[in-house]
Amino acid sequence: MSSFEALYASAVEDLVRGRADLARPKLAAMWREMPGHPQLVQLAENLAVVEFPWPAERKPYAPAPRDPPVQEAIDVVLFHVDLEKSPSGVHEEGIDYKAVLAQSFESARLRAPRARRILLTDEKTAVAAAIPVDDVLRFAIDRNRLMFERMRVQELYLRSRGPARATLLMDSDVIVNADPAMVFSEAFDVGLTWRPKLPDSPFNGGVIIAAEGDGAKRFLQKTLACYEAIAAGSPIAKMKPRDLRAWWGDQFAIAIVVGLRAFAERGGAVAGEVDGIRVRYFPGSDYNFVMEPGTTYARDELRRKFFIHFKGNRKAMQSAYLAEMAAGKV
Repeated sequence: MSSFEALYASAVEDLVRGRADLARPKLAAMWREMPGHPQLVQLAENLAVVEFPWPAERKPYAPAPRDPPVQEAIDVVLFHVDLEKSPSGVHEEGIDYKAVLAQSFESARLRAPRARRILLTDEKTAVAAAIPVDDVLRFAIDRNRLMFERMRVQELYLRSRGPARATLLMDSDVIVNADPAMVFSEAFDVGLTWRPKLPDSPFNGGVIIAAEGDGAKRFLQKTLACYEAIAAGSPIAKMKPRDLRAWWGDQFAIAIVVGLRAFAERGGAVAGEVDGIRVRYFPGSDYNFVMEPGTTYARDELRRKFFIHFKGNRKAMQSAYLAEMAAGKV
């Protein structure tokens, strides 16, 4: 390994640990030698997120066991808006997102037949009668700020739901792979799924688990305030080619509110408190699993996954998986 590679790897590890103070001088040293190097540009973007200040009281939390809710008290809530082009700039075009949406709702029907299936969308998106959804809730949505708007209407939904209801807030390309009631078998307010080795976005917004009560709503309110702050001319926003409210920004905001250093230094804690809100950290390997093309998975392994996320350009795999699910093969 070259000295550059070693220093770069060390700086990335610092950021994974939430230590922007240690990573910054290493980045500066590398930048003097190789100014504008793409890896260093990415590292600078990571650094800007990790060191963005957001005041909150953060401490570990140990969730106690509880009886899970009955399926009838669970809402599976998806968000979808018809767009002419993906706002990410990296995803394939021509994907039939309505079919993807229908498959996600169908998986919820198979695994949680008594749960309520709800779609959050805008005032223009057509919803076919064949899509297995119980309720369609429409909002005025700015399509140019899709990720911010997704979180905003999710918060509006949580504000309006009954206080005794539990909710899964999911992307339309997420499959419900197991009875979701068991996800709520501990006492927490909001559950986030995390993945390792991503310095600026360890939490994926495609699955957010909102337990009963107002804690998840309050968490999203805090995250929306942070989202506004980082999108409004922050160093993070200045480094990105697109408005953070269109893409990227939601996961940055979640990480900043949780506290990247507090999360990295949690030790064996599976949860933490943020301003008194109990946040459960669910490993994405079981609760937001991403299948890779060309990889064979054992049936027993897949059955342990609560949610499977066919994110990005993996959506062609979703229909095949749903067919196996319907046939009882997984």
